Amino acid sequence: MFGASNFPLAFSVAGGDTASAFAAGCPVVVKGHGAHPGTSELVGRAVQAAVASCGLPEGVFSLLFGTGNEIGTALVADPRIKAVGFTGSRGGGLALMGVAAKRPEPIPVYAEMSSINPVFLMPAALASRAEALGKAFVASLTMGAGQFCTNPGILLAVDGPDLDRFVDAAVEAIGGSAASTMLTPGIHAAFDSGVTKLAGSGAVTTLARGLACSGPNQAQAAFFTTTAEAFLADTELQEEVFGAASLLIRCADVAAMTAVAERLEGQLTATLQMDGEDKAAVAGLIPTLERKAGRILANGWPTGVEVCHAMVHGGPFPATSDPRSTSVGTLAIRRFLRPVCYQDIPAELLPEALRDGNPQGIWRRVDGELGHD
Repeated sequence: MFGASNFPLAFSVAGGDTASAFAAGCPVVVKGHGAHPGTSELVGRAVQAAVASCGLPEGVFSLLFGTGNEIGTALVADPRIKAVGFTGSRGGGLALMGVAAKRPEPIPVYAEMSSINPVFLMPAALASRAEALGKAFVASLTMGAGQFCTNPGILLAVDGPDLDRFVDAAVEAIGGSAASTMLTPGIHAAFDSGVTKLAGSGAVTTLARGLACSGPNQAQAAFFTTTAEAFLADTELQEEVFGAASLLIRCADVAAMTAVAERLEGQLTATLQMDGEDKAAVAGLIPTLERKAGRILANGWPTGVEVCHAMVHGGPFPATSDPRSTSVGTLAIRRFLRPVCYQDIPAELLPEALRDGNPQGIWRRVDGELGHD
């Protein structure tokens, strides 16, 4: 497991990846992230103490530190490692996937990498609550200095007076938003570079910036706009800017919104801000979003992720390396399980959970029927 820079707890030493692997019965080696070594060590010692108190072998858990890529590459290449969990950049994820694929025994890499999480502002929703949507958008965009993998990086809407009302509200909210300190100098430098690149594009207009920075590694929120035609003509406008930056795509009509959706890369989320009158248009859009995103939500904001049975925190490439998987929710355990079929094996040789009479009293499916008898 590779600790994430932006979540020192939830996606790090004892985060969801580690918990899922432990639940599946796997020993875990964690490569701690250099952005928070102290926190990683504290959590690692807590896991180490839990391993001892449960009477498990010490090798069930290991925590390693080191700068550069050598340790991570060596871990992924080691034949004793059978799967990889990673949350980070597209470049980092692709590098690990390459190492895993070149092994004599290739292994799966479950990498969460890049997502701009489109938000579709449908016409009736804009007409009825444009100002409220503008303020709520900025609250989601600037949460945690925008350092969420589900941050709303692009907006799509039909151009017109209602969209202008949304923009006015968003611009006012961003203009009053304080600069926020980002987690590492590297993240801050990448944010500044991405914002500078967007601002310098001839097809992009800067709508608003947040309040001026007052300290090191602080980021000003940034809001930009372009047209659907310009977005479709320049694939670089799809590149993720990790932080509080978002690009509004002005579309001529709902058909243009759908055309842009068709050209999007894979995403963790796609959000629909909609009212009842938008349902017909949304019905035509959803089949596209089903192919593009792991989670589709209505009238919320993607930065809220609940750990529950229904959650899917994954999506088509490059959001993740395996669109069948999720790193949040109960289905996360499936990344570290492998099915085995026992055909005509004598009952006394079967795992106890599969034996007649259900000696463990667990819920299981027998001849297609779910029960615990």
